[in-house]
Amino acid sequence: MESSLALNVLVLLVSIATLITSLVVARRQLRLAHNSNVLPIIIEMFKDTREPEFSRSIEYLLSEFAGQYPQADGYLSLPPEPKAHIRRVALFLDDAGKLVAHGVVDERIILGSYAVLIARTWELLAPYVYSERARQGNFTMIYLEDLAARARTTPAPSVHATLGLRRLPPI
Repeated sequence: MESSLALNVLVLLVSIATLITSLVVARRQLRLAHNSNVLPIIIEMFKDTREPEFSRSIEYLLSEFAGQYPQADGYLSLPPEPKAHIRRVALFLDDAGKLVAHGVVDERIILGSYAVLIARTWELLAPYVYSERARQGNFTMIYLEDLAARARTTPAPSVHATLGLRRLPPI
């Protein structure tokens, strides 16, 4: 009787260990599948930011745009050049914000790479975006705003620190 009980307990323990192992392996496979689906999105996003047009739009927004146009009219009523630069940068960041907000991409990937750009872009464009929202009655660039709030509370250096990124002294 005792050997039968001991055998049953052993079988139960083996079954529990097998179940736990299966759960761990399944979770790892899900994470790998998710990462393999997200990787092309991230690569494409990073590729877009390396295009000369994107860099030119960032330069324009950060150095030439500020204070040139009335904010009360929103960004859609701006002349074609500033509107094109805004769309290129801000809508890219808004799309990145969508991926973060919906949990498709880990926010550390975006904030670790773009937190400064996100925060600065939002600072420049917020008055135009708020005006546009009031005019249109919509939620224009709501994901960019969320991403900017995340960038404010989790700046790039803190992301780098949590990842354990190492630095080398200047040579």
